[in-house]
Amino acid sequence: MTSTDTKRDYTAEETTAYEAYQSAVAEHNIVCARAGASTQEKMDAAFSVYAAWKRFCGVAGLVPGSTRSPEDIRTIEKLIADMTEQRHAIRSAYSMMVGIHHIGEFGYYEGIDVAGHAACNSLLDDATGVLRRALEQGGGL
Repeated sequence: MTSTDTKRDYTAEETTAYEAYQSAVAEHNIVCARAGASTQEKMDAAFSVYAAWKRFCGVAGLVPGSTRSPEDIRTIEKLIADMTEQRHAIRSAYSMMVGIHHIGEFGYYEGIDVAGHAACNSLLDDATGVLRRALEQGGGL
Protein backbone atom coordinates (compact mmCIF):
# COMPACT_ATOMS: atom_id res chain seq x y z
CA MET A 1 0.00 0.00 0.00
CA THR A 2 1.44 3.38 -0.97
CA SER A 3 0.73 6.77 0.53
CA THR A 4 -1.41 7.58 -2.51
CA ASP A 5 -3.68 4.64 -1.62
CA THR A 6 -4.40 6.06 1.84
CA LYS A 7 -4.78 9.79 1.19
CA ARG A 8 -7.79 11.36 2.88
CA ASP A 9 -8.80 14.48 4.78
CA TYR A 10 -7.58 14.32 8.36
CA THR A 11 -9.53 15.85 11.22
CA ALA A 12 -8.00 18.37 13.58
CA GLU A 13 -8.23 15.79 16.36
CA GLU A 14 -6.35 13.21 14.27
CA THR A 15 -3.67 15.76 13.42
CA THR A 16 -3.27 16.79 17.06
CA ALA A 17 -3.03 13.16 18.19
CA TYR A 18 -0.45 12.41 15.49
CA GLU A 19 1.63 15.43 16.48
CA ALA A 20 1.51 14.27 20.12
CA TYR A 21 2.74 10.85 18.98
CA GLN A 22 5.59 12.44 17.01
CA SER A 23 6.54 14.53 20.06
CA ALA A 24 6.60 11.39 22.21
CA VAL A 25 8.87 9.66 19.65
CA ALA A 26 11.21 12.67 19.63
CA GLU A 27 11.27 12.75 23.45
CA HIS A 28 12.04 9.02 23.50
CA ASN A 29 14.94 9.54 21.08
CA ILE A 30 16.31 12.40 23.19
CA VAL A 31 16.10 10.36 26.40
CA CYS A 32 17.77 7.33 24.79
CA ALA A 33 20.55 9.48 23.29
CA ARG A 34 21.30 11.20 26.58
CA ALA A 35 24.39 9.84 28.30
CA GLY A 36 23.55 8.50 31.70
CA ALA A 37 19.82 8.00 31.07
CA SER A 38 18.61 5.10 33.15
CA THR A 39 16.79 2.10 31.78
CA GLN A 40 13.78 3.25 33.80
CA GLU A 41 13.79 6.65 32.03
CA LYS A 42 14.14 5.01 28.62
CA MET A 43 11.32 2.59 29.34
CA ASP A 44 9.08 5.40 30.65
CA ALA A 45 9.70 7.29 27.39
CA ALA A 46 8.92 4.14 25.39
CA PHE A 47 5.64 3.70 27.23
CA SER A 48 4.79 7.34 26.54
CA VAL A 49 5.32 6.66 22.84
CA TYR A 50 3.03 3.64 23.04
CA ALA A 51 0.32 5.61 24.89
CA ALA A 52 0.49 8.40 22.28
CA TRP A 53 0.35 5.82 19.47
CA LYS A 54 -2.71 4.17 20.99
CA ARG A 55 -4.39 7.57 21.37
CA PHE A 56 -3.67 8.43 17.72
CA CYS A 57 -4.96 5.06 16.53
CA GLY A 58 -8.12 5.43 18.61
CA VAL A 59 -8.83 8.90 17.22
CA ALA A 60 -8.10 7.77 13.65
CA GLY A 61 -10.27 4.65 13.96
CA LEU A 62 -7.33 2.29 13.54
CA VAL A 63 -6.92 -0.99 15.38
CA PRO A 64 -3.18 -1.68 15.85
CA GLY A 65 -2.27 -5.15 14.69
CA SER A 66 -5.58 -5.56 12.89
CA THR A 67 -5.85 -6.49 9.25
CA ARG A 68 -9.19 -4.69 9.07
CA SER A 69 -9.37 -1.24 7.57
CA PRO A 70 -11.47 1.49 9.20
CA GLU A 71 -13.98 1.00 6.35
CA ASP A 72 -14.19 -2.73 7.17
CA ILE A 73 -14.79 -1.90 10.82
CA ARG A 74 -17.58 0.56 9.89
CA THR A 75 -19.15 -2.09 7.63
CA ILE A 76 -19.06 -4.67 10.43
CA GLU A 77 -20.59 -2.18 12.89
CA LYS A 78 -23.41 -1.43 10.40
CA LEU A 79 -24.07 -5.13 9.85
CA ILE A 80 -24.24 -5.71 13.60
CA ALA A 81 -26.69 -2.80 13.92
CA ASP A 82 -28.79 -4.23 11.06
CA MET A 83 -28.83 -7.66 12.72
CA THR A 84 -29.92 -6.07 15.99
CA GLU A 85 -32.77 -4.32 14.18
CA GLN A 86 -33.79 -7.60 12.50
CA ARG A 87 -33.77 -9.43 15.84
CA HIS A 88 -35.99 -6.71 17.31
CA ALA A 89 -38.47 -7.02 14.42
CA ILE A 90 -38.58 -10.81 14.67
CA ARG A 91 -38.95 -10.69 18.46
CA SER A 92 -41.81 -8.18 18.08
CA ALA A 93 -43.64 -10.35 15.52
CA TYR A 94 -43.10 -13.45 17.65
CA SER A 95 -44.58 -11.65 20.66
CA MET A 96 -47.65 -10.77 18.60
CA MET A 97 -48.10 -14.40 17.62
CA VAL A 98 -47.70 -15.56 21.23
CA GLY A 99 -50.36 -13.01 22.14
CA ILE A 100 -52.70 -14.50 19.53
CA HIS A 101 -52.14 -17.96 20.98
CA HIS A 102 -52.85 -16.83 24.53
CA ILE A 103 -55.95 -14.84 23.62
CA GLY A 104 -57.26 -18.16 22.30
CA GLU A 105 -59.80 -16.86 19.85
CA PHE A 106 -58.61 -18.97 16.94
CA GLY A 107 -59.74 -22.19 18.58
CA TYR A 108 -62.71 -24.18 17.25
CA TYR A 109 -65.59 -23.72 19.65
CA GLU A 110 -69.04 -22.17 19.89
CA GLY A 111 -69.61 -18.60 21.08
CA ILE A 112 -66.53 -16.96 19.65
CA ASP A 113 -65.77 -13.49 21.01
CA VAL A 114 -65.91 -11.20 17.97
CA ALA A 115 -63.74 -8.48 19.58
CA GLY A 116 -61.10 -11.04 20.65
CA HIS A 117 -61.17 -12.64 17.21
CA ALA A 118 -60.74 -9.22 15.57
CA ALA A 119 -57.83 -8.43 17.92
CA CYS A 120 -56.14 -11.69 16.96
CA ASN A 121 -56.62 -10.95 13.26
CA SER A 122 -55.13 -7.49 13.77
CA LEU A 123 -52.13 -8.91 15.66
CA LEU A 124 -51.63 -11.54 12.96
CA ASP A 125 -51.76 -8.88 10.23
CA ASP A 126 -49.26 -6.73 12.15
CA ALA A 127 -46.91 -9.66 12.77
CA THR A 128 -47.09 -10.63 9.10
CA GLY A 129 -46.23 -7.05 8.10
CA VAL A 130 -43.31 -6.87 10.53
CA LEU A 131 -41.89 -10.18 9.31
CA ARG A 132 -42.41 -9.23 5.63
CA ARG A 133 -40.53 -5.94 6.09
CA ALA A 134 -37.74 -7.73 7.98
CA LEU A 135 -37.41 -10.28 5.18
CA GLU A 136 -37.49 -7.60 2.47
CA GLN A 137 -34.84 -5.59 4.30
CA GLY A 138 -32.67 -8.68 4.55
CA GLY A 139 -33.17 -9.40 0.84
CA GLY A 140 -34.89 -12.69 1.54
CA LEU A 141 -38.48 -12.42 0.36
